[in-house]
Amino acid sequence: MGWIANLLRRPDVGLRPWRSGPQVDLQPLSERGGRWLKANLFRFPGARWSRKRGCVELAEGDVIALHLVVERLREAGVRVRFYGRLRRWDGASPVWTFLKRGNR
Repeated sequence: MGWIANLLRRPDVGLRPWRSGPQVDLQPLSERGGRWLKANLFRFPGARWSRKRGCVELAEGDVIALHLVVERLREAGVRVRFYGRLRRWDGASPVWTFLKRGNR
């Protein structure tokens, strides 16, 4: 029964690309995800909290190494969901091809 509850659990953090550019946001989707992001924002150099959009805007270096960001989140037990152009991404391969302008 435990695996069913785990399957139905909401994601803690969402990775959402901006419209057509290479920028990616880390958006807290649960209280647990928000607490983790607040406590670990220092792990993402150059990232900043956007009050307007309610998310962490990742720096270009973190976006280039997004697979390492996802690995860090998963190692901490944070459940991650991909949105937009990242939905087809496996979370481990280079992400740059999914973020190229015009790639839909």
